[in-house]
Formats: sequence, C-alpha cells, structure tokens
Amino acid sequence: MRTKVMLLASVVAAIPALLGAWSGTGGHAQVAGQWNLNVKGPAAHGDMAATMELQQDGKKVTGNFAAHGNEHTLAGELADGTLTLATTDTPADQGIEFNAKLKDDGTLAGYLSGPMGDMQWTASRAKAGQ
Repeated sequence: MRTKVMLLASVVAAIPALLGAWSGTGGHAQVAGQWNLNVKGPAAHGDMAATMELQQDGKKVTGNFAAHGNEHTLAGELADGTLTLATTDTPADQGIEFNAKLKDDGTLAGYLSGPMGDMQWTASRAKAGQ
C-alpha cells in the first residue's frame, strides 16, 4: 500500500512539468507571434499604430518592433505575466523600453519609455494575413 501511495504522489508531482513540456513553453505564458499595437501619443502627435513580432523561449523573448517605417530589434523576458522588452539596436538615449502585463483576454497593456517620453500602449494578436 505504501508503494502505491508513493507512486501516486510521484505522478501527481510530475503533472506540472508534463503540462509545461506539452505546451512547449515550460509552463510559461505565450507572447510569441505577431501583434498590432496602439500607442497613445502626446496630444501634439496623436496615437500611433505599430507592429511587433515576438519569439519566445521559456521566459526569454526576442523580436522586432516596427513603426513609421522604422524597425528595431527587441530583447527581454516574460516573467510572472509581465513583459519587459528593450530595443537592442539603438543608442541608449534613443532606446525604447516596453513594459506590459499579459491580460486574461490575451492582450497586452502597459507603458513604453523612449525619446518622446512615456506613453501607454496596448496590443492584440494580429489576425492571420495581416
């Protein structure tokens, strides 16, 4: 009987690891894919549409950000539902830092900081073909 209880306890303890392996993300939330962003700009400039394409390996997130015909590479992480990214191809004073929460509905919402100041942004997954 004791052997059966220990075996059952081992199986139950292994379930989270098995589920993470099946999802391909180690149990981490997924942000990989293409995103459409809306950045709330200053009144003088208005809102800005942008796109982001992300790849994810566990907590590590990389990708690119495109707006106004410019594209920048990104690197960062997704930990505890918080996405943090920064441009990797810009001088420090021209860089952009993104911080956002992955919401229950699968969208992102947060703030970015860059040469034009701090701005709110939201993102939703791009539909196929966009």
